[in-house]
Amino acid sequence: MWDSFNRYYRIHPLRIILIFGLLFRLLSAVYSKGYAFTDDHYFVIEEAQQWISQGGEERDFFNPNIIIKDRLSHGALYTTSHYVLFQVYRYFGFLDPMAVMLTVRIIHAFYSLFIIFLGYKIARLLGSQRTAIQASWILALLWFMPFLSVRNLVEMVCIPPLMWASYWVLKNDKKWLLWAGILSSVAFALRFQTILFSGMFGVILLYRCQWREALRLLLGFLLGSLVLLGLLDYVLFGTPFYELVSYIEYNATHSGEYPNGPWYQYLLVIMGMFLFLPAVIWLVAIIRKFNNYAVLLIPTIIFFAFHSAFPNKQERFILPVIPFIIIIGVTAWGELSKSANSIRWNVITNRFFWIINTPLLLILSVASTRTAKMEAMYYLFKQNDAKHFAIESTHRNYMEYMPRFYGNYWNPYQHILPKCASECFMDSVENGVHPFPDYVLFFDSNQLDQRVIKLQEQLQIEPAKTIYSSWLDRLIPKLNPIVKSQEIYIYRVVDKKRKLPTSTGTSAVEAAASTKATKAS
Repeated sequence: MWDSFNRYYRIHPLRIILIFGLLFRLLSAVYSKGYAFTDDHYFVIEEAQQWISQGGEERDFFNPNIIIKDRLSHGALYTTSHYVLFQVYRYFGFLDPMAVMLTVRIIHAFYSLFIIFLGYKIARLLGSQRTAIQASWILALLWFMPFLSVRNLVEMVCIPPLMWASYWVLKNDKKWLLWAGILSSVAFALRFQTILFSGMFGVILLYRCQWREALRLLLGFLLGSLVLLGLLDYVLFGTPFYELVSYIEYNATHSGEYPNGPWYQYLLVIMGMFLFLPAVIWLVAIIRKFNNYAVLLIPTIIFFAFHSAFPNKQERFILPVIPFIIIIGVTAWGELSKSANSIRWNVITNRFFWIINTPLLLILSVASTRTAKMEAMYYLFKQNDAKHFAIESTHRNYMEYMPRFYGNYWNPYQHILPKCASECFMDSVENGVHPFPDYVLFFDSNQLDQRVIKLQEQLQIEPAKTIYSSWLDRLIPKLNPIVKSQEIYIYRVVDKKRKLPTSTGTSAVEAAASTKATKAS
């Protein structure tokens, strides 16, 4: 059997690589729940569902509930695609949030196979079949690739069209350069920063005095952008290129409010992504063979340099060029390692890489993140009496942002905060500022007993469910203390009557002010 498999692999290596890549991506789709970053849930899934269900009112397909002044995230293309999918699901009565997200992850799993396929094609153009196979295996089974491939990250979703455009530019076939421009516009509509990469193709063509080719590329890009950014934004928001202009304005004024780091931060990120030793070897090979791969290297360097200089530095921002670094690094190193000593060193490097990569791949592919809030909202989704809920946060002055998609919950929810604790909160309920909660969610175990007792003086509640963080969510704070792990203790309101009469210490005006702060959050 092994001999048959080996013979088939030698004839069809890419098929086997795609199968293994798909298996691990489906593994992540099924077992890796939750979301990795804030953006891949709140700026995609949450917004798409809000267009349908905001305020509890179901909107029809051609009448999405879009509030322009609140709409500022990524380009509209990706969110709109999810809106269409969710409307189709709603038509057929397929509404369970967990089941819906499983299908979304599975769709992304199949879509991400284009990264492996196109990686092989590009590497084959640049080098030998051996290096193309090696690059494809890494793209398929690099330790974080299956995990991130099934997330709703525009930084990952923009990669296939960007790679496809790069493939046609490398082929330098005039009839396909128009399509290369259109594909570049798709990547641009998904992730605006990809213009730094694809735009350099035009500069390179102009440098080579290939005027007609550059014009075809530009024409394709403009046509795609007019449809995907101009026309789509006009239909949704009444203003062409609304999202692009808003995104530029927002980042021009707010980029300093996000995580920052030294200029070399992304170098360290790449070292970690590629497990250090391969990254060093690929970097040496790339420098020595720079001229051979300039068409891909120059756009990669420009993209990398921009993000290294830009104040807002987050690891996911560099993801669009990771496949290109892998392809160029593996191919360049393959050219250099043809002597006996180099081949031996190449074998040692490959073994080191896969020995370290494999356990990380197996662990992360089934790891779930940001699950506590997700499971808490899904628990409320399953309860018929969960019309309103409140969050008890009197141990710290912090408002929690809940993933309401998992609860199909689009009404405002309230916070019980130090400045407006249980007495103040119940005053506001009795004065009609807040609705009476059916459930109260206590975040974290810090001073939990005292907080529960304090609320029980005002309200009759009983424990209903305890939600614990995933093992990965508990591990990350040990590596990065800034990140906090969460446990959520859900209490059900037994009787919708206040235990004590309205206090005289807090006015309804103060309660209303607290409500304004909650709604603003």
